Amino acid sequence: MVQRRVVNPIMNYSTEFRAYEDDAWYTVSLLFHGNTLTVKFLGFPIENDVVFHSSYFQNLKDLEAFKRRFRPLSNQLQDEECGLLTPGTRVCACHFFNNEDIRFYDAVVDGVQESEHSWKTGEEECLCTFILFWLHGPNARKLTATSIENICVVQPRWELDPVVASFLDDCSSFLMRKEDSGFGMVPYCNNRSNSARQITYFGRMIKETQCARRSVVNACSPEVSCLKRRTEDRDLGGPKNMCMILITNMDKELCPSTVTEFLQRHTSLSVRVFIFPNLSMEVYNRGAIMVHSEKELQELCGFLNNPNCIITSSTGRIYCRKNREDG
Repeated sequence: MVQRRVVNPIMNYSTEFRAYEDDAWYTVSLLFHGNTLTVKFLGFPIENDVVFHSSYFQNLKDLEAFKRRFRPLSNQLQDEECGLLTPGTRVCACHFFNNEDIRFYDAVVDGVQESEHSWKTGEEECLCTFILFWLHGPNARKLTATSIENICVVQPRWELDPVVASFLDDCSSFLMRKEDSGFGMVPYCNNRSNSARQITYFGRMIKETQCARRSVVNACSPEVSCLKRRTEDRDLGGPKNMCMILITNMDKELCPSTVTEFLQRHTSLSVRVFIFPNLSMEVYNRGAIMVHSEKELQELCGFLNNPNCIITSSTGRIYCRKNREDG
């Protein structure tokens, strides 16, 4: 008789999550399946798991706030590393409700009272006192003193967990379908049962491009076109203004959230990014970056056409290339 063995996935607790219930940071593992993201808390039973569905979010603002609740694990400092805790350093520190209830909240180092380190145990022991200004939690906007063993340093630069990134892409697609049934990842839909071919909103935009700009670089770089239209669609409830840039020569591994996060990090723009399906024989993807006004379009084009920058993918594919002047 053949016995079936259930293999549980290995939990990778490499992410911090700021819980909605108490606003504290917890070490978690993430599972994305179907349209749901499951957040599993380290040291807590399965009953404490939190499940988010892609339909949970009402708009992109909610989705952006949700994304900010995830980050990599903060670094626990050793006693000999206390010199890294200078004023202005962002940390994640303990708050003791009681001996069995310890939670972590963000704070900023406000000052340091230095003391000579001890070697009584044969190992270096930091005796310095650190003054923290709490950013949230029970001590929000208050100053307290603590020692190094209660402090972790928040990583200054990091990439979004790929599980969260995939879930956010799914949520973005759901919101696009919710706000506008014409938004789609497929340029057109060829349904032979209909007398006329159905074309999605982006399909029409690509087909009826009114204004195309030359590529920002030579032939080996992505083809970028700036598109500005005023559309009127009964399904959309009237006229709607929008501007977008169409891009080719994108890495196949690139996802919309990566492009969105990159642009938000280097500009003040809130954009929508779409990656279109490609043929299996093609070595690149096509996509679109959409903004809400001509002013935002000019800012985006100005960033992409900046003569002092070179924008490449992680694999070295050049997106925007201009001559640089060192000096």
